Amino acid sequence: MNQSKIIIFKVPEFPHLSETFIVAQIITGIKLGYEVKILIRKLLDNDTAVNSILIKEYGLLDKIIIEDYNIPKNRLVRLIKWIFLLILNFRDLNYIIKYYKEFSKFSLTCLYQWLFFQRFKNATLFHVQYGTNSKPLDILKKTGFKPAVIVTFHGHDAFFPINGYIPNNGYYDNLFKYADLITANTPYLADKIIELGCPRELLSIIPVGVDTDFFYANKESKIIHSTLKLITVGRLDKVKGHDYCILAVADLINKGVDVTLTIIGEGKERKSLEDLIAQYQLEDKVFLKGKKTQLEVRQELWEHDLYLLTAVALGDGRRETQGLATLEAQACGLPVVAFDSGGIKYTIEDEKTGLICKEYDVQEVSDKIKLLYSNPILKIEMSMNTKDFIKQNFSQNYIDSIWEKEYLQLLKA
Repeated sequence: MNQSKIIIFKVPEFPHLSETFIVAQIITGIKLGYEVKILIRKLLDNDTAVNSILIKEYGLLDKIIIEDYNIPKNRLVRLIKWIFLLILNFRDLNYIIKYYKEFSKFSLTCLYQWLFFQRFKNATLFHVQYGTNSKPLDILKKTGFKPAVIVTFHGHDAFFPINGYIPNNGYYDNLFKYADLITANTPYLADKIIELGCPRELLSIIPVGVDTDFFYANKESKIIHSTLKLITVGRLDKVKGHDYCILAVADLINKGVDVTLTIIGEGKERKSLEDLIAQYQLEDKVFLKGKKTQLEVRQELWEHDLYLLTAVALGDGRRETQGLATLEAQACGLPVVAFDSGGIKYTIEDEKTGLICKEYDVQEVSDKIKLLYSNPILKIEMSMNTKDFIKQNFSQNYIDSIWEKEYLQLLKA
């Protein structure tokens, strides 16, 4: 349908094992019939991700272009080549001068950068992943670059100082003025972006979708057991609040509930979580299982009863913006018990597919889990509700249909 139309997906690094949502977004473009290229700064040597079924099936590695400006390391050679390139592109001198004026300091690099992006001047649009990855497209658009630019924010890119060091000194001013579309995955993240100065009319809320052909309820693997098996999936980071999960389990055991907790993921908080498990003598109740493939995660979800997410705010106020794992769990038939933190509540239908608790309130989490433990019929009803909720609101097919409309609207503009 759109074979003559080109989408350039601009991604910082590829392929990340944890960034399945970016792979899904790229595949959306391919499925909609666009010619797709993937522009990256760094190619990761990650065998597990590189060899994933989807990356191989869609030939994504063959679509990669490295963002290399081909700048000579030798200063003299760099200058001579710069002069030669300037003469060679004399007809575009007006655009080059406009581009240079946007920088406070003169640098030879700017010309190399400007010329690199000119190879994409006939592309239909750039779809940038992460606001911090939008440069230099914001300045290029300001100085006459023709392709449309969509920027999808994911969370950390909306909280300053970004990555602990990038200040908000007008960092997104050009982006919010010259981009064609900004997207956020939940109303929570959208509000944060608007607070940074993004015009409301420029912003669309488009959730990250779930592949419901892969994540689904498998009744054959579901074993009825007396122990209530809780599970949570995510990197071991303070924002995920795994310590509150562990405290909830300790409280449930004190209340006489036969419960276990499986934590899937790896990260810098492992040691502190191990210490907490030991402190409450939960070694035979709480299991840190490390990283797992998507196939392994799905199998684990099938073998558990409830999904638990006790995400909390970080010191800078940043919270979980959507929570893809809660969607995958519900797609597999698991009700969710979660803190009302950030955008998580938008991924759950409270009292129908799960239960939302006040942030930091371990007692409420414990009480609501016990309620489902004591009322298996309610738990089964919630489990039955999850399938339709996910398909109607978050299935990848549904999200693809939203993106199809957004892309077509930009093509017509």
